[in-house]
Parts: sequence; C-alpha cells; structure tokens
Amino acid sequence: MKERMEYITLKGSKQKVSRISLGTMNIVSRHVDENGNKSYSGKSVEEVEELIKGALDLGINLIDTADIYGHGLSEKLIGEVIKRNPGIREKMLIQTKCGVVSTEEERNYNFDGDYIIQCVNASLERLRTDYIDIFLLHKPDPLYDPGDIGQAFERLYEEGKVLNFGVCNLTSMQTALIQKHCKRPIAVSQVQLSMVHTLLIDSTLNCNTNSEFGIDRDSGLMDYCRLKDIRMEAYSIAVPVPHKGTFIDNPEYAELNAVMDRLCEKYHTNKNALTVAWILRHPAGIIPTIGTTKLSRVKDSLDALNYTLTRQEWYDLYLAANHPLW
Repeated sequence: MKERMEYITLKGSKQKVSRISLGTMNIVSRHVDENGNKSYSGKSVEEVEELIKGALDLGINLIDTADIYGHGLSEKLIGEVIKRNPGIREKMLIQTKCGVVSTEEERNYNFDGDYIIQCVNASLERLRTDYIDIFLLHKPDPLYDPGDIGQAFERLYEEGKVLNFGVCNLTSMQTALIQKHCKRPIAVSQVQLSMVHTLLIDSTLNCNTNSEFGIDRDSGLMDYCRLKDIRMEAYSIAVPVPHKGTFIDNPEYAELNAVMDRLCEKYHTNKNALTVAWILRHPAGIIPTIGTTKLSRVKDSLDALNYTLTRQEWYDLYLAANHPLW
C-alpha cells in the first residue's frame, strides 16, 4: 500500500506544506534563433492543468515558480489553470520568486524594495490570485539593502499579498542580515542539491583538510538553516548542472547508476524516486522539488515515500557520484 504524502509547517506559519514540491520551470522553454534573438514558449494550458491537478491529487500542494521562468510565462500558465478551476487555488501553496533581471536593456540582480513590490504585484496579476503563499528572493544581489528589503516584506505582509518569505541561493550570512531587518521570519532557503551536486555537504565532510571538497562555498548554509529552523528546499535534484540534462542512465555517471540499479532492485522502485529518497533521508527535512512536466514521473518520484535508505546506502550513492571520504 502506498504511503500518503507527509506535511510540515514553515517557521511562523500554520499552513501545511507537502514534503515534496512541484517545480514549474520546465513548463516553459527558451528558444534562440540564428541571430541570437530569444523567445519563449510553454506547454498548453491543458497540459499544465493536467500536471498541477494530478500533483494535487497525489498530495503535492507546494507549486514552485518564478517571474523569470519564461519571463512570466510560467506564472501566466498557472494563472490560466486557476482561472479554469476556480476552487483549485485554496488547494495550492504557490511559491514564486523575483530578483533576476534579464531584458534587452538590463541584466542584473535586483533586491530593491520598490522593485520587489513591483514584481509581487506583477506576479499576482499573472497568477490570477490575491496572495502568494511563499515569496523568495531569487539570486544574491551584492547591492542589497537589508533594511529596504525588510520594509518591502512588511508592507507586502500587512497588505495580505505575501504570507511567508524566503530566499534562494543566498549564503547564511546574507540570510541572517536580511532576517535582522525583517519582522517576519525567513522561513525558506532554496538551493541546488542532488546526489551529484553536493557542495553544501562536501565542505562539512572535509573540514580542516586541503581537499578542494573542503572549500566552504556557502558560509555553512545547511547548518545555519537547521539552527534557525529555516526549511531548505532542493531544486535540480536529478541533474548535475542546471539545464544540462539528467545523471539518470547517463553513461558519464556509470558507477552511480550501477548503485542506483542495485537499490532499485532491492526496494522495487525507480531512479526518479531514488533521487527524492536520497534527499528525504537527510535529517534536515529538506523538501525536494520535482521539476518534471510529466505526471508519470511525478508518480514515480513519490515512491520515495515508501522506503527509507539506510545510512550506508545514502553514503554509497554519495561515493558513487565521485565524492571522497577522508
């Protein structure tokens, strides 16, 4: 019998959040013509509707997007699904982000308070909703003013436009500085993490060594989040580098796939589920984000709820991905 979805609460919130989320970056695609001109296309509204409704039926209520995904197209498609299904919004926890500016005129990261408010209002319009459940700052802006961010967050919360706040790809110290100026808790920290991309873990395993794996690239982010009860979310859980394909059944990761084959046989599971199970095994309570556009893969991935990897199996996968132990 399949286990039911597990739920948790975020710091400062009573909302029940599914332990696994659905990412919607891949419901849109970028195209570059021979002259370098960029354009975007997306899945049909019907395809996105099937994906989101199917995920909700499976117990996934956290739907992740961002204003930069297709330059707003991902949000628009989610908004069309909400328009077609008036009762669906209350079943969803929508998470979106801002901060990445990429136009013909500008390319930068922007955490200015006025810009944050402008982006939230635009996202609300595209999403066809009155509020955003979780709002994240997307990429670290070196010119950020934490006081300005705090004022913007407080205004958005008081106006009922954002219920929870978080960050994405920020260090522990950046997160701490922003939190100092925010009345509401920073409840979420989203980062890239998979059994191949393990920079958050490598430095802690190689403390006080001269190994390149011991380089601290994030100022102890994972331990900081655990210390401060910030819920971590993992994206790109099946890819070595964003937009570069998957490591599943990839001959460049033959040793890793051999271990995955063995575990698939033992647990009568599949490799999509193993990518989720590896993250769920970590005691930090990280939420893995499934970034597929196929409902069948979502269903496959949820098999991770039916078993727990042993300590050695978790390490076997880590080692097979060419990570050393000293």
